[in-house]
Amino acid sequence: MAHNGRNDAPRQRGGGRRNKRKKKNKGCFAYILSVLFSVLVLYSAILGCYIGYTYLNENEDDNFFEGDNHVAKAFTEAIKPVLPEETNFVVFGTDEDGTRTDTIMVFNYNSKYEKLTLVSVPRDSYIYVSDEDFEAMRSEYPEPGHNGMKINTVYHYAPQDRKEEFSAKYVGELLGIDIDYYAVLDFDAFKYLVDSVGGIEYDVPVDMHYYDPEFDFLIDLDAGLQTLNGEQAEQLVRFRKGYANQDLGRVATQQGFVKALIKQLASKENILHNPTAYINAAIKYVNTNAGIADVVKYFSVLDSFGNSEIYSFTVPGTSAVIDGSACYQVDEDTLGYLMKNVHNGSFGKTYESISSAGKNITILNGGYTSGLAGIFRSRLTEAGFTVGDIADFDGLKSDVTKIYVSRNGEGQDLQEYFSDSLIIAGEEMPAGGDIVIVLGVGESA
Repeated sequence: MAHNGRNDAPRQRGGGRRNKRKKKNKGCFAYILSVLFSVLVLYSAILGCYIGYTYLNENEDDNFFEGDNHVAKAFTEAIKPVLPEETNFVVFGTDEDGTRTDTIMVFNYNSKYEKLTLVSVPRDSYIYVSDEDFEAMRSEYPEPGHNGMKINTVYHYAPQDRKEEFSAKYVGELLGIDIDYYAVLDFDAFKYLVDSVGGIEYDVPVDMHYYDPEFDFLIDLDAGLQTLNGEQAEQLVRFRKGYANQDLGRVATQQGFVKALIKQLASKENILHNPTAYINAAIKYVNTNAGIADVVKYFSVLDSFGNSEIYSFTVPGTSAVIDGSACYQVDEDTLGYLMKNVHNGSFGKTYESISSAGKNITILNGGYTSGLAGIFRSRLTEAGFTVGDIADFDGLKSDVTKIYVSRNGEGQDLQEYFSDSLIIAGEEMPAGGDIVIVLGVGESA
């Protein structure tokens, strides 16, 4: 995966065999996934049950989904037992010319714990494809020159009839999971669905004003809480130039918006009052390997998508240059820890805080700023904590600061002192001490 770096193949707009399929203008909007998997295709089956039930009862006021409805309850109970413990589905949003998957979001539904988790995969994550798949890519393109590449280029280089298969395979390998379903979304579906529910209320984090001359696309949004229509929502999620951390800032905004979008689209009120919007989006815009039989079984968890918290994180790592190629180097150990917590249902769980006062804290500088560990030692000491050793961290760097503790509940009172931090409980400490803090690349004085 992201170890011994090699050059990523340069992006070629004019050379090589181009993708000859007619591409629609697709955007970077993975967030429609849960709706399309748990609502869009699914709705066709539900609608059939609804029509059949009301027809047999000849009562327009009898709501199939509410009240003491034995048919609906039996339908739900019949479906619920067949849900697998975990289902992983990935949505790809392609770039403006439709050749690379510039947005990759994986949704994990854990039926045992009834939790939905969204994992964003940075488009520049560096991976290695197998020799066999590399040769299959080379059969269609003179590039890539080697089997190390950014994950968003897998879709570009994969054989014409295996683009989705290859892309889903390597996303799954990166996360250490099996991908059950994939969807490649047309951006028009995103705008269509946002408009169909009257827009989505969202707090735009920063002023967004930018013109992209290459694609003749204008972004013109002011910061603040507002209701965004489809066109404005497209501007929100495509904007990346004004964030301090560039693409990761864009990913965070996408995650926030997708949560708001899912909650709105997954509500029964919208499904019942505007069914044609969902059906049209599913028919016109979605390329997926999921059929009605695959998706209908998730009817029993539809409510949880709209009413429960959706947990999310971005694959950890940091920007790096691997063999001359700028990319995103994945922190595989931390990613493995996060995915383990997703699997066992502990990700996002809250714990009673255990005080860090009196514990021996070690600070390791995992960033690029000299003297940063000493600065944070002074801050924590002034706040009443005990900091012993400080040193440089010689392991793989990551944007986020990591706080290593022995058990859940520890370290929570330290998080306020860092711009972005992750608590890692019960894993091997990278140094001595009761608590070990590894400063992230994104941490500053």
